[in-house]
Amino acid sequence: MTDHKKHSRGIHWGWVVLGTSFVTLFVNYSIRIGAYSVLLPKMIQDLGINMTQAGMIRAGYFLTYILFSPLMGWLMDRIGGRFVVSFFCLFLGAGTLLMGQASNLTTAIFYHGIVGIGAAAVWTPISALVQKWFGGNKRGLALGILSPSYALGFGLMGVILPAIVKNYSWRMGWTLLGVSGLILIAINFLLLRDAPEKLGLLPWGETSDPIPSPPLPKVSFHYRDIIKNRTFWLIGASYLFISVAVYIISDLIVTYGVMELKVPYPLASTFISIMALTSIVGGFFLLTISDYIGRAKSLVTIHLLIALSILFIILARGNILLLVIGIGWFGFVYGPIFPMYAACARDYFPKEVAGTVIGLLTLFYGIGAMVGPIIAGRLTDVTGTFRWSFGIGALAALLAGLFIGLLKRPGEILKKED
Repeated sequence: MTDHKKHSRGIHWGWVVLGTSFVTLFVNYSIRIGAYSVLLPKMIQDLGINMTQAGMIRAGYFLTYILFSPLMGWLMDRIGGRFVVSFFCLFLGAGTLLMGQASNLTTAIFYHGIVGIGAAAVWTPISALVQKWFGGNKRGLALGILSPSYALGFGLMGVILPAIVKNYSWRMGWTLLGVSGLILIAINFLLLRDAPEKLGLLPWGETSDPIPSPPLPKVSFHYRDIIKNRTFWLIGASYLFISVAVYIISDLIVTYGVMELKVPYPLASTFISIMALTSIVGGFFLLTISDYIGRAKSLVTIHLLIALSILFIILARGNILLLVIGIGWFGFVYGPIFPMYAACARDYFPKEVAGTVIGLLTLFYGIGAMVGPIIAGRLTDVTGTFRWSFGIGALAALLAGLFIGLLKRPGEILKKED
């Protein structure tokens, strides 16, 4: 305990880790959602592609993302998040730089795939790392503080990128974000640390050694033991369907405004900013509440509200005021979704395999995010409207709520295993 007291003076390093993670996710999501969503209408025009092909570019990103995510979780558990995040930010930055040089569909898919490799090393290790630095009843708070990072990232792009496009081109937008991604290499290497114990600290919010997390059956921490667990598959199925819903809307909302509603490009770009602004409030509020009412119950409610918000967006049609209300509603309940799934993994599985579990769950997330935009793009090309695609998103959100609703409480699982 002497070491704990020795190192606990001043700012707890958990807050430094949280701040560094905030900056990293800010840049990552500026690239991941903001750049793609806002620059997509201009890329479609310049590269001469249709909506199905635009979905293929997105699929290139998520294909590499899901292939590398389990590796990132495994590396996180063995060599730590500091080195994993720092090294793979090279791919994030370099791939984004190359996106500014894409000359056709093939190169755009390939370059976006490189970005996906780098992005796979950002969310999975960081979400697991932050939870190591904060106590059990403070994880929702920490993730709630972290959640505005990605919302601010893609939200500000709705304001900044249209100005860059106007004065330069969509290519310059990718280039500037690529440089930002490369700067993250140094920031993460200098400031991230892998565990509070290595600095003689307890996780922030804990005053004594925590009760060990419930073990998996036979206390075995192998992939096969995780994937045989029913809880893992329920969370994974829910994660897949909600990623379909979320990425159909977030990827296509600006393009929907420009191509179908004929809204001026700068105004349509603010749709993503509105979504981001409301997600900041919703993320902090709903994640904090989830610490008290439970992650599964919170997610069921959120998924139902997501589905209703998408239906509202569809029915709003060209009424800009109603459309903005629907987008704001979607953003508010969208904000806490992905951090809450990370918290679910930590609630239901031992901390020693948190990174591995989150990495495996990200496979489901990536499949949904990869398939969603292709299905949506194809439906849009065939029907000539985005509304059927958005309807698929609403249905997927309802299915996500159904699967997560089948989860038992962590305590009930423990009792059954005992």
